[in-house]
Amino acid sequence: MTEKKHKLDIFRVLDRTSRKDQAFYHDLTEEEQKAYQPLVVMRWLSGTTDARQIFFLNELVNPFVFNFTKHKELLYQLMTVCTGGKPQRYYWNKALSKKSTKTPTVIGVIKEYFKYNTIHAIESLPLLTDDDILDYASQLGRQKEDIAKIKKELKTR
Repeated sequence: MTEKKHKLDIFRVLDRTSRKDQAFYHDLTEEEQKAYQPLVVMRWLSGTTDARQIFFLNELVNPFVFNFTKHKELLYQLMTVCTGGKPQRYYWNKALSKKSTKTPTVIGVIKEYFKYNTIHAIESLPLLTDDDILDYASQLGRQKEDIAKIKKELKTR
């Protein structure tokens, strides 16, 4: 079986970024510079217990990572500013999973009433009574058919 060869090793990038190696990106070959993905590196760098580093990544890099896609060296320099200067271990932050529910109409009412996203609406559902949800639905102007559907869903929770 052949081993897959990557153009740029992410762990080498993380090590050099953590050590604040300012010349690292500039010293990469053209092929390695093309393979460098700031969003992936930023995501790896946020996998740390260092609150300072996470704060600086969110303030200095996150707002610009999509706007400056053609300025990879600048983004690399910003990421070196965010790190502590010492090598450390990083872990990959998994994305939040999509939550599903057996009460989609009820969740829709909560989302609309409180202007929540789906995850927050699902999390707040146990805090609300059936009467609260029905009251919110009527305040939102839901029709009798929707109210009946909401009552049916509420019986299943």
